[in-house]
Amino acid sequence: MNYKKILASALCLCLSAPMAMIPTVKTSALSLVDEEVQHFTDNFAYKIRGDYIEITAGMTNTEGELEIPAEIDGIPVTTIGEHGLAGLSKVTSIKLPDTITNIRKQAFAYNTALESINIPDGITEIKDEAFLNCLSLKNVKLPENLTKIGVRAFYSCRKFTEITIPDSVESIGEMAFADCQGLTTVNIPAGIDKLESAVFGNCFELKSLVIPENVTFIAKDALPTKIAYLTIKNPDCEFEDGLYMYITKDCVIIAPSGSKAQEFAETYGYTYENGDEHFVLVPGDVNLDQEFNIADVVMMRNYLLGNGTLGEYQLADMDNDGEIDVFDYALMLKELANYSEILYTTKNLTVDIQSNDITGTKADKEFILSQTEFALDLFKNELKSDENTLISPYSVMQALAMTANGADGNTKTEMETVLGMPMDSLNKYLYTFRTSRSNDKYSILSTANSIWARNGIGVNKGFLQTDVDYYNADFFTAPFDDTTVKDINNWVNVKTNKMIPSIIDKIDNNTIMYLINAVSFDAKWETEFDKDMTVKADFTAIDNTTQEVDMMQNQESALYLRDENAEGIYKYYKGKRYAFVAMLPDEGISVNDYIEGMTAEKLNGLLGNSEKEIASVVIPKFSYDFDTLLNGTLSEMGMPSAFDNKTADFSNMVSGIDGHTYISRVIHKTHIDVDEGGTKAAAVTAVEAAADSLPILPEKEVVFNRPFVYFIIDTETNIPIFMGTLMSIEK
Repeated sequence: MNYKKILASALCLCLSAPMAMIPTVKTSALSLVDEEVQHFTDNFAYKIRGDYIEITAGMTNTEGELEIPAEIDGIPVTTIGEHGLAGLSKVTSIKLPDTITNIRKQAFAYNTALESINIPDGITEIKDEAFLNCLSLKNVKLPENLTKIGVRAFYSCRKFTEITIPDSVESIGEMAFADCQGLTTVNIPAGIDKLESAVFGNCFELKSLVIPENVTFIAKDALPTKIAYLTIKNPDCEFEDGLYMYITKDCVIIAPSGSKAQEFAETYGYTYENGDEHFVLVPGDVNLDQEFNIADVVMMRNYLLGNGTLGEYQLADMDNDGEIDVFDYALMLKELANYSEILYTTKNLTVDIQSNDITGTKADKEFILSQTEFALDLFKNELKSDENTLISPYSVMQALAMTANGADGNTKTEMETVLGMPMDSLNKYLYTFRTSRSNDKYSILSTANSIWARNGIGVNKGFLQTDVDYYNADFFTAPFDDTTVKDINNWVNVKTNKMIPSIIDKIDNNTIMYLINAVSFDAKWETEFDKDMTVKADFTAIDNTTQEVDMMQNQESALYLRDENAEGIYKYYKGKRYAFVAMLPDEGISVNDYIEGMTAEKLNGLLGNSEKEIASVVIPKFSYDFDTLLNGTLSEMGMPSAFDNKTADFSNMVSGIDGHTYISRVIHKTHIDVDEGGTKAAAVTAVEAAADSLPILPEKEVVFNRPFVYFIIDTETNIPIFMGTLMSIEK
């Protein structure tokens, strides 16, 4: 009998059980890993590693402030172990003793309510993902002797507004500060010679950045996309090919004459200025975006309330008395009235809605089959007979689920039937499915949700709270004029990594709300296609014309699939969390007929077949866009009342509206690009609400030289994220 496995299983149960079932201080049990004694307190578990103590796990019901002692029974506490204090969703503050000298990987990851923590002076390295997804964590002080910040160390610490990195830091890992969406001020220390990939990705509020002389190379996606002023001190600083795609063309590049930065600016059409750091000082421009507007007033208000910092304090002193106070704020409001062009603007009110601590539900057979059935039903209804199709049921599901949380009566019942289950259950499933994405730099699926309401519309607080809690939705109010069209499209462009630049071109007078989901997928193949093996070959399109295409080939990179009507391949992306599946119907069976005969059970059975042979792949490179209006499809699927301006019931969404609120349009846009390196894909779904008023050569080979169906799937559940057909290679 394997006693080690029995003891390991027992300990797993202990660590995941409610607190009442966990022994307290003096009790111990065998460890999973090293058979050392593991001790428990009310708030954490620890191990005695000879002359020091390592914190190994936190208790999930711990809440409020958590203080770690300097020693236990005379033995110093020096280490927070890997995942040691991670996933403590109710802890708001952690106090570490000065004895701590080692913080391991993911030590505090996913502490979503954590607002403050001290990093002791003895820490010299912030390990990979140490503070990953600490969504509420505000600015932290980094120790002066810090030398390294790991990969994704502070990823998605969205409440950060400023960070000071000591000059002792010699290495900052990829995506270290990515998705720190509130970050306005950061420095690059003297010990850094390269800005790694995505180090400041999605730092949308970081408008200016000075690259010191020590930096000799900038990776193509290292800089924030909305940066307005980029100062390059080193005349020999090099840029990776493709950098221009990742920063707005409005960016001003300030660099020495004759520098590579000047050459870059002139090559790609950026504004170039010779000299050092250069800003036009605009009174009241506290966020340093070179103009005074409502955003500066909001930043000033938050600062006075103790909820942030200012990008430039000098410009906030409107009355020049040497102090920043409410009198300066009053002058800013008065000055704002003189700027007619910004009297109406979009306001992000998300910060006014505090997320609740919620519990999701892990995907099970019921959820997987209902999601697959929804995906297939949607796909079949949208399938085009003679042109390429591409939908993201994952995107459509989230946009509709957010909307259904505002429905009531028969409208809600219909939507729940189409979506597959009651909303109370679906919200929990979708929350876990969305937040369990294991992204890395090679395979990323990002999801964003937002709600846009017309100024003056009464939006139900319970509806908003649910969508913020379960879908992390941003909430905006706006005038619904041309500026709002621009703001919505800018949001879509950013959230789809610029693959889908816009979703609407105008807003009708009776439109009162948009509920939008955006999905961006970017993944490298686990085994890439060799570009030298890509050849010109024929592809027979749906109309029987022969098209010359770039045909990629690989002899050992995919698994072979077969059902009664088609053969295909199952090809992993790096990390194996996602996979590309393509099925080529047998001769005499059309793509549409093949899809029509597919069921959720058949698809899950096909994808779940573990006995797969290795297959050679011959498949074309392709790229195309697709857009559609889903009103008719969703009505046919079983939710017609939502689109009826006489019977729709969205009383849980808005109030104070004459007549009925109903769905006027469900707009869906997608993009895909498949090449030798991997796949990029994006989708946007906008619900528009209106008011009336291996090295052995394989035996199998699949040649995709005629129309076929394909999916991008989540390999843990086999749920499709994207579904498409390739009927013709579009140039």
